[in-house]
Amino acid sequence: MAESEKRKVNKNSDTIRKDVVVMVIVLLIIAGYIFVECYKATHVDVETITAVTSTVYDTIEAKALVIRDEHIVNSNDGVVTVACVDDGAKVKVNGNIAMEFSSEESAKNYSTLKSLHDQLDYYIELESKTAGLTTDIETIDRDILNDINSYVRCANAGSVDRLASYTDDLNDKLTRRQMIIGQTIDFSAVKGDLQGQINAIDANACKPTGYLTTEQSGVFSSYTDGLEAAFNYKDVLKLDAAALQSYIEQAENAQKNTQSFGKLITTYEWYFCAVVNTADIKDIKNGSTLDVAIKDSDKVIKCQVAAGAEPELGVEQTVLILQSSQLDADITSMRLEDIEIRYNSYSGFKVPSSAIHVDENGKKCVYALVANQVSQREGEIIYSTKDYSVFAYDPNNSKSIRFYDQIITKGKDLHDGKVYT
Repeated sequence: MAESEKRKVNKNSDTIRKDVVVMVIVLLIIAGYIFVECYKATHVDVETITAVTSTVYDTIEAKALVIRDEHIVNSNDGVVTVACVDDGAKVKVNGNIAMEFSSEESAKNYSTLKSLHDQLDYYIELESKTAGLTTDIETIDRDILNDINSYVRCANAGSVDRLASYTDDLNDKLTRRQMIIGQTIDFSAVKGDLQGQINAIDANACKPTGYLTTEQSGVFSSYTDGLEAAFNYKDVLKLDAAALQSYIEQAENAQKNTQSFGKLITTYEWYFCAVVNTADIKDIKNGSTLDVAIKDSDKVIKCQVAAGAEPELGVEQTVLILQSSQLDADITSMRLEDIEIRYNSYSGFKVPSSAIHVDENGKKCVYALVANQVSQREGEIIYSTKDYSVFAYDPNNSKSIRFYDQIITKGKDLHDGKVYT
């Protein structure tokens, strides 16, 4: 009997201990929740951005066909041809654009020899200019970053033939950076190796036997796609939507033509041609100048509206013709591009929507963190989207956004004069 009572007491004690543990756990959870809520209420994280001016545009996105006055250049039969001018280079009448060799081996040895001489000259020049490198480290770092971005974009676009050029540019910038910060680089071993390779090639055995010349002046490009004569350059300003769509379909199916040596662009003026909605171009006039940005690149081309911006009433779509005389290696190889037409620029402080508030007077404003204190900033919104607004810079208004203000994009109970610690 006593033993039974003892077991009952122990069992009750165990039950009580379990109840106590459960209550302690529950109290700890409640206390933790209260602590977290109090911390959130009194310690609000503040996120800011720095106020700097930006320029945004009204834009139209379109697929554009590039039409140029261009002509195929074919090499002579029975010889191996190697270009002696770069893509995008200007060529005079009867100018040399390529060297002719009697065999593949001679052409290969010549190209190798020229490359070795170019590399040797590069290191000799770099070594001789060591004392004259005055570029600041910030500039060279910015150039290095640009080269890396260009390399990545080129790789993503599948432009394998241009990767080597970006690699060489990046290597050059990195070498110059080392020299700018005072590191000593010994080029003697590299120069010795290059000179040894040069001496091993018989220069007399790989000289060109002749040259390929042009009958016209123009801009040379080694890139051809078989469509050089497919479009009527002289009637480009009369192009209608149906004809352009047919041209675009041809361009979508075109491939790089390896049968031709290259092409010569004989007129500097060339055109972007795109079908756009008439409602989108109401602020664009024929003869006006605007910027065209090539998607997935940093290239922006200045163009003039040649035709299509003033269609007849009731027309829903029009062929917008944009003219440019800017030519370089990249442009000469363009055919069908996704473009962004930019017009009506707006410059000011670009502020994300999360940072914009409405004050007691119903005006939109932002809050800046100045020495741990919140200061209300006002201003005129000159451009707005669902993601951001652009505030005009007004130096005469002491309450407007100022350069390098820390604009609060995340905060709680913001008001003028609030102190953050």
